[in-house]
Formats: sequence, structure tokens, C-alpha cells
Amino acid sequence: MKKDNSAKSLPIKASKYPTKRTVNLAQRESHSRSTLTLTLGLVLIVALSFCVANFGVLRQLDRQRAAENAYNTVHSQYIQMQQALADYDNVELQYRTYSRTWMQEEDSPFYIPVDRLEVLDLLEGYLMPYGTVKTVLVEDDVAIITMSGMDLKQISAMFQRVQQQPIVKSASLTIAATPRLSRTDLLDFSVTITLQPADKEAAA
Repeated sequence: MKKDNSAKSLPIKASKYPTKRTVNLAQRESHSRSTLTLTLGLVLIVALSFCVANFGVLRQLDRQRAAENAYNTVHSQYIQMQQALADYDNVELQYRTYSRTWMQEEDSPFYIPVDRLEVLDLLEGYLMPYGTVKTVLVEDDVAIITMSGMDLKQISAMFQRVQQQPIVKSASLTIAATPRLSRTDLLDFSVTITLQPADKEAAA
């Protein structure tokens, strides 16, 4: 009987164990850490944006509003002052007309022996309704009135009405020179009136 020696002739294989020749250094970051970083970044951006808006825009707008309010206040006061002075010429004229210092005192350089109410009636009834009375100067028995805002036809009609008044002794008209005089141009002019003294008017 022969023995089978084939099993002895087969080589024995060495055992293999798993080995790791490389090291993975990549780490998986936590999701919560990424969210926290993003949140902090957004908060920082919002804070910086607010600071820029506050100092660069909002304060400038506040200054602009304050300047506009100050301008509106001054402008409103200016308008009120203009409205208060709108009738200054008429008020001054009435004051001087009713004042005895220039209408009744014979020593005054503005004295005229004519009733002050009649002088005022002449101005209010035959001059002021038709044009703009700019100045009135009365000295002794002569009144010089400068006016504007009337054309030649209107001036002529007004002048004729003034001459017909009993208080008027005589009157003359002076029109400011213009390069080209037209019938429709609004002109500056003056009316010089010699007032009729009260005693002569009564005698007439």
C-alpha cells in the first residue's frame, strides 16, 4: 500500500492581514458650527449696514429736514412781513393826511389851508382806484403824486377827472420818457396838483 504524499508537497500560504498605508486627514465639520458662523456673519453685516445707514444717511436726512424747517419758518415770516407792509403806503398817507403836524400847523413846511379829508378824498376817489400810487409829497399848497400801471388813455381820462374837482386849482402831468411810446404801454408818471385853498374855494 502506497501513501499519498501530495499533501505534503503543497506549500503553506502565509496569512494576510489588512493594512492601511495612507491616512485621511480630512475632517467632517459639524453642521451646527457652519450655521453658527453664517449667523454671526449675517449679524455683523446687518450691524455694519445699520451703522452706515445711521451715520451716512439718516443723520444727513435729519440735517436736511432741520434746514428745510428753518427755511420754511423764515420764508413764512417774510411772507407775513410783506403782507403786513402791503398797505404801508396807504396807511402812511392816511396818517399824514389826518395828522395835524403837516395839515394844520402853519409853521410846518407841509402846511396847506385845505381840509385834510378833502385831500384824502381826492386821492382815494380819483387817483388810487385807477393806478398804483407810489409816493405822495405835499408841500404848502402843492401835491406831487407819482404813479404807475396805466396807459396813455387811462392817464388822460384820470387827469381830466382830477382837473374837474373843486379842490384842484390847477394840475400838470409829467410822463417818464420811454424809447418807444405805445398807447398800450403801462407808464410811470407824476401828477402835480395845486390845491385850492379853503377860503378861495368857498368864495368861488
